[in-house]
Amino acid sequence: MSTLLGLNSCKNAMDEHIEVVNIDNTVDLFEKIAAQPNLSKFSGFIKSTGYDKILTSSQSYTVWAPTNDALATLDAAISADPVKLKDFVANHVAYTTITTPKNIGDTLRVSLMNKKYATIVGDKYEEASVVGSGKFVRNGALYVIDKAVETKKNVWEYMLGSTDAPLQTSYISNISTLVIDSANAAIIGYTNSGAPIFAPNPPMVSRNAYWTTVADLRTENQQYTFFMLPDAVYNSEAAKLTPYFSVSDKFALVRDLTVKGLYTLDKLPDTLLSTRGVKIPVSKAAIVKSYRASNGIVYVVNALPFRLKDKVPVFKIEGENPFSFRADRTNNTFYRLKLDNNNVPYRDIEVYNHAIAEYYIRYYRTAVPFVKYKVYARAIAGAAGDSQVANFTQRYFIYNPLTSTIDLPVYDLFATQTVTPLNYSEVYLGDYSPKQFGVLDLRLTSANSTAVNVNTLILDYLRFEPILP
Repeated sequence: MSTLLGLNSCKNAMDEHIEVVNIDNTVDLFEKIAAQPNLSKFSGFIKSTGYDKILTSSQSYTVWAPTNDALATLDAAISADPVKLKDFVANHVAYTTITTPKNIGDTLRVSLMNKKYATIVGDKYEEASVVGSGKFVRNGALYVIDKAVETKKNVWEYMLGSTDAPLQTSYISNISTLVIDSANAAIIGYTNSGAPIFAPNPPMVSRNAYWTTVADLRTENQQYTFFMLPDAVYNSEAAKLTPYFSVSDKFALVRDLTVKGLYTLDKLPDTLLSTRGVKIPVSKAAIVKSYRASNGIVYVVNALPFRLKDKVPVFKIEGENPFSFRADRTNNTFYRLKLDNNNVPYRDIEVYNHAIAEYYIRYYRTAVPFVKYKVYARAIAGAAGDSQVANFTQRYFIYNPLTSTIDLPVYDLFATQTVTPLNYSEVYLGDYSPKQFGVLDLRLTSANSTAVNVNTLILDYLRFEPILP
């Protein structure tokens, strides 16, 4: 400590706030707590739950100890239940020494012994305030607080136990999907990005689809803002989406009820972005109830009127992200990074001089809403370094689920595009009406020719713009 104090006689404001002083190396945390009369109740809780042995060990901890007055109103169901009481004590103990500077607005999240996280802002520990200054002993830090901090449910636990939105809760809690059981699957290699490549036919396990595709609301080290819709609101908003999402209307609704990050009422804007980037219109007047969870906050609202253009947005298919190629795949495929006529970089794909008639690149997109789209394409030929300097045609075929069979897939011709060199603008291909909600399976197909400069394929992107009422 003398070395630490002597390092620099000129300290900034932050250093002065967080500097650890008044360390008493003669006592441990439990001895320090037991010696304070105003902490006798909490000291008794510590001893009865076995945490006295933990707080006398050489491991460092931080304890936020509620006073006797603070514990006077503790729910008897907690103090009378050994399991609940142990969890309550653990909710006041962190795994390491924490300095909690006053007058500093930064938020600190600390891991607790019951696997929850607590939020510290200045002299606030969750909803409690620190009384006096922290005391540092040989195995950690002690703070006295003026309120007992009961263990909070996480967002998922609150949703499951709530009666505020029965239909929404039932739907979210029961949607499941099969995922690879990575703990038991054999790994045979790794991709360039480091992702594992599993052996064929890996073992599968069921997981809640909300956890895997939206957000795992059980995760304690993250924070979320989550909206719950009473049944009437839930049914009304889902019905608006039914024409576009068919039987998936409810999933189309609930996947945009979660926001990453904690937005308390005083910091709640009028628009938030869901975890997938969709705008959520928020009115404070519509909030009828809130719950501060261990990993965020839950709002029960009597209105959450999504805009249709946000739920059924414009989307793009990027040329450089193909799903697959024709079986007799050519090596003459180029993933390009170029500058357009405004010196803006773009990425695209080109298949050139491949000598295969009607060669195709396949693109695949799921959960496409059932609505008519205006479709635009950008395909740039003839830029610096490109051998394709002549006009060529390429065609777009789209899978027809109504006329296809398992043995005979049918792809209908949607559009033919003539690509002219150095045209950097989008080209309107036509209007596309899906046959039903679901998959868009598209083939970008070359001319029925093996000639170089005739059967080229180039695509920067396709843009699908919905035609909405």
